[in-house]
Amino acid sequence: MMEMNKMTRNEKKQRRIRQLKIRVISTLLILCLVIVAGGCALIEKNKESKKVVRVNGGVVEKTKNVADNSENTSTETKEETSKTEEETTKDNKRVIDPNKPMIALTFDDGPGERTLELLETLEKYNVRASFFMCGTSLSRNDIKVEEILKKMDELGCDMGNHTMDHQSLPTLSSKKIKWEVEGVNDLIKKHVGHGAKFVRPPYGAGIRDKKVSKYVKAPMVCWSVDTLDWKTKSKKETIRSVMNDAHDGDIVLMHDIHGWTVDAVKKIIPKLLKKGYQLVTVSEMAEAKGCKLENGKPYFEF
Repeated sequence: MMEMNKMTRNEKKQRRIRQLKIRVISTLLILCLVIVAGGCALIEKNKESKKVVRVNGGVVEKTKNVADNSENTSTETKEETSKTEEETTKDNKRVIDPNKPMIALTFDDGPGERTLELLETLEKYNVRASFFMCGTSLSRNDIKVEEILKKMDELGCDMGNHTMDHQSLPTLSSKKIKWEVEGVNDLIKKHVGHGAKFVRPPYGAGIRDKKVSKYVKAPMVCWSVDTLDWKTKSKKETIRSVMNDAHDGDIVLMHDIHGWTVDAVKKIIPKLLKKGYQLVTVSEMAEAKGCKLENGKPYFEF
């Protein structure tokens, strides 16, 4: 009986030892699982913490700490882009892409009472235009002619010659034609130090007349789109004419002496830009299209 009790106690002891071993092993297994799981989570976290951010076509790999500053990076990029645009506008550096469509807006008979306002609109959108001016307008005392011309020159707009008195050149004598052209050049030169680049004969008359060509002594720039703004006297019709009729390479005729035209241009410019057009001077377009302008020859479009 005592022997049986002794065996029973031994068995109980061994059973407790086995149970203890099982507990220890189980604990170790649990600890291993916890360690493995923690390691996997850390690896995944590190993977997620690395991000790729594209900035102006470049690729930057960032840790989570840097990623937390991604908004700052984006802000800095925007600021740099904005700064570049501002510098481009400030320095008047214009890059004309010959592969993109372009239109030349041109204005006759000025400068007028709102020409300076028109120039400010061009500057606002960083676009340019060409102005064919008359001697009668350049001689006005009720507008700031010198300020207007200096602003044109500063922006890089083309200054064109539209004769002194807006007469039909073929009907004039050689001496009178010479005076009509040289008179405007002298008035422009007085204010900005140089004359006009081009001549636009009034009404487009005499563009193939040998006498006119001889005394004009400059490329004769005509037009391919006539808005008839002087006739319609309508902002709406002027906008419609440009938006419906003007296409790549066209030279558009308007008049900056009319208030409705200045108002129309404020709408025309953003509309054309939205359609992908570059708004350029005649000289810019000729260069972009590979056209060398010659004195005495007429040009309607490029």
